[in-house]
Amino acid sequence: MATSTTNTTGAQKQIDRLADNAHGAIDRASEVAGRLGDKTDELWGMKDDYVESARDYVKQNPLMALGLALAAGYLFGKISSWR
Repeated sequence: MATSTTNTTGAQKQIDRLADNAHGAIDRASEVAGRLGDKTDELWGMKDDYVESARDYVKQNPLMALGLALAAGYLFGKISSWR
């Protein structure tokens, strides 16, 4: 009967070790998620800054913006029609 107790104790130790590893992995994943959340907020702020800059540019240079839009549309049309 000692073998059964030894096997149970060994299995319990292994389960405890696996649980500790799992907790560590979850802790690291939550840290990464927190950092990604912070970066996401930063990137959304940058996007807003770029959109505002683009609006200001278009307001200050409407003809240039129109010309750039026409050129981009023309190039996109040429590229997408190639076979």
